[in-house]
Amino acid sequence: MHPLNERQQALVDDARRFACEHAGILDPGDDRTANAAQLYRAYARGGYHALLIPEHLGGRGLDYVNTGLVYEALSYHLPATLHGPITTAHCIEMIRIGCQGARREELLSAIASKGLAVGFCLTEEGAGSDIASLSTRAQRSPGGFTITGDKSIVINHAIASLLIVFAAGPARKGRAGLNAFLVDPALLGVRIGKPCETPGFAGNIMGGVAFDGVQVPPDSLLGENDSGYFLLMETLDKGRPLVAASCAGAAKKAFDLVLDHAKNRVQFGKPLFSFQGISLPLAELATRLQASRLLTFDALSRIDGNRTFSLEASMAKLHAADTLLDIASFGVEILGYRAAGASADAREIVRIHQDAQLMKSIDGAANVQKMVIASQL
Repeated sequence: MHPLNERQQALVDDARRFACEHAGILDPGDDRTANAAQLYRAYARGGYHALLIPEHLGGRGLDYVNTGLVYEALSYHLPATLHGPITTAHCIEMIRIGCQGARREELLSAIASKGLAVGFCLTEEGAGSDIASLSTRAQRSPGGFTITGDKSIVINHAIASLLIVFAAGPARKGRAGLNAFLVDPALLGVRIGKPCETPGFAGNIMGGVAFDGVQVPPDSLLGENDSGYFLLMETLDKGRPLVAASCAGAAKKAFDLVLDHAKNRVQFGKPLFSFQGISLPLAELATRLQASRLLTFDALSRIDGNRTFSLEASMAKLHAADTLLDIASFGVEILGYRAAGASADAREIVRIHQDAQLMKSIDGAANVQKMVIASQL
């Protein structure tokens, strides 16, 4: 990678300062919804929920490379906390693609200026990677559309001021019949489920959302009719290297914790790092970490340069998520019983490891990324 320019270094330094000032936010209380709202408000005060929104609409106006640098820095100092803003970033991209003119500017300005969280409603009990199997239906009605169905996993579900809901038309046309809709969670018929008790995603929140005959106006439709699949694919392609940047930041944090422990922990009269069973795996993981960063910023630069990027985006997400999980797993193994919580570093490794297992599925599980890569070969 090229050295950071002055502006990029300032962005990274600001993100580091912000993260260090909010380090205590990683110690959640009992109320998951309140914790998630507090964390999201903190990120929104720093403008980190609106990095990709243009400055004239109240956002930070960053391109994808610079957004990736910020995500990487935040995820190093506040690992496992960025999923709410990343989900909003995905939804911002869908609004940018699917809305036009004043409507788009109104929505993006509201998200930026009011610090709004947005929920991404796609996954169902019977439809995840296979989005053609969505059971949620959107039927045309005199006032617009009527949406009925259940979404099982929605990040930001209980703190969102706006939801983007994917639904199929009444006729089963598979991918060709999908649409995305803007839905106010306060509308009659929207039911927000209890938060999922996940071991990872500290400070973030996700859960189910049900839609029982929810009436939405015609302008709730994003893009042209039956364009939901293409909207989703472009959004996921652009989102994957941003998730990869977050993985790379958390992976570097985990690696630094493990390396410091290996060099300072003495067993049999020697530091752990002096044993090849420790130092050689760390050498391999360091190489994979660097490769993850190179893949990630190559994909981001291709987006900014208006070049093809689907292949590179999936490679970056696949490699970075796998590397994060392997580094964190090695860390839990090396810290041994200390990982039960005897030290702050051990607790952080455990937290990163829990998060890494969930990160594997964000924007498509490993096999989905491999399918995308294979389709581009």
